[in-house]
Amino acid sequence: MAGSCVSAAVGECEVDLDQAGFFRNVIGALAGTMEEVIGREDASAFVSVVGTRIGDDLSRQYRTALGGTASDLEAVAAVLVDLKTRIGASFEIASLSEDEILLVNGDCPFAEKVLGRPSLCMMTATVFGRIVSQAKGYARVRVEEAIATGHGGCRVRVALKRGEGGDDGHEFFA
Repeated sequence: MAGSCVSAAVGECEVDLDQAGFFRNVIGALAGTMEEVIGREDASAFVSVVGTRIGDDLSRQYRTALGGTASDLEAVAAVLVDLKTRIGASFEIASLSEDEILLVNGDCPFAEKVLGRPSLCMMTATVFGRIVSQAKGYARVRVEEAIATGHGGCRVRVALKRGEGGDDGHEFFA
């Protein structure tokens, strides 16, 4: 019978399951459940707490690997792109100035599991905010477009000076 397998050969069964896919499923289900049960705003706040821990850890790892804080603008932006590339995103620097870093992305590390779950965008916002603020003293991160909300890609603006970037977004301090 096509599509079935014998229990002795379970390891040869066609099951769409691997470690990365499993963890995307877990994270997607957690975010979706939180958004349904406690609401999108509270789910985003919870993801932000997790993102703070991960952002602080990643910032420490990059500082160690680079032999100190990457404080020049190009290095900070390169860290953001590198960390996202390592986890399966395709972020690129769209523009860079003394006032802001603008990044664009076409692939989410959560793949299709991010669709309809914008609370997961707080992971990017918070990790970027923690890394940039620790390197530059301040960051305001705004996710302007997101795959999670139906856009074809993501657009993330990181303001580097207070008062820049408007009132929306999330502020981070060193």
